[in-house]
This record gives sequence, structure tokens and C-alpha cells, in this order.
Amino acid sequence: MYSVEWQKRGLPHAHILLWLVDKIRPDEIDSIISAEIPDETVDPKLHAVVIKHMIHGPCGLFNYNSPCMVDGKCSKRYPRDLLAETITEMMDTHCIVGDQLRTMGDQ
Repeated sequence: MYSVEWQKRGLPHAHILLWLVDKIRPDEIDSIISAEIPDETVDPKLHAVVIKHMIHGPCGLFNYNSPCMVDGKCSKRYPRDLLAETITEMMDTHCIVGDQLRTMGDQ
């Protein structure tokens, strides 16, 4: 099941619900779900779009005028420490919206 919404500037945003035959174990998540920057030599246009529109920053000490900066802090809570693996503590949560996410992340 899926739904595609069209955001400002005409960009699509998809909500996708998948049913899996077997549960995914926490140690399998990183092998199934990943994100990477496209290879610039293979697809220079896609690489440029991802670099320009899908990567956060720079902000903070490097750019106080970044749109994410509110009261001298990044509103997205960057920079963050890199994680070696995916955390699944909230896997039983059905839906987190708006201020709930902010509240849970600040605890």
C-alpha cells in the first residue's frame, strides 16, 4: 500500500507500508535499508541533486545563517554522533507525530 503526496516545489513524498512474511531482526536492518550518495562518475546530475537538496548542513559554527538555525542552535539537533548500527528501541511504536518525536528525542 502506498500514497504519494506532492510537496511544495513539486517534489513527491511517499508513504509506503510493507507487509513482510518474516520479521526483520535488528541485525538484518542495515543490510536491507540503506542510503548512499550516488556516484558522481556514474550519474553526475543525480549526485548534484542529492548533494544540494538532501544533505543537511553546514550549520552551527560553520553557517549561522542556515535556515535550520533557531536561537543559535540547529533545529534538527545537528551535528549528531554517527552510529555503527541501527537502534531499534522504539520498534513497537506505531506512529510518532509532531511534538511526540521532539519530546521522545530530547529525553
